Amino acid sequence: MGRKRPPTRNQLSVNNDVCRRYGFCVAEAPELFELTPSGGLRYRRVVPPRELENARSAARICPTLAIALAEAESPTRGGRA
Repeated sequence: MGRKRPPTRNQLSVNNDVCRRYGFCVAEAPELFELTPSGGLRYRRVVPPRELENARSAARICPTLAIALAEAESPTRGGRA
């Protein structure tokens, strides 16, 4: 079995079984998260580089820890140049 490859893009995922839709993520990263009128949560799965810090903050601030961020490796983080 080979090693799991790191993602090639920054990717968000939300565990909908855990998410309670408190909206902290929306306040922290409105370009990435949105509460719908019906009470659902919409989010961008691929995080643009300019929104990466906001995505990190949203994942940190989530009271139920429902948000996961898989960051792509970059040359400055140990990836290949």
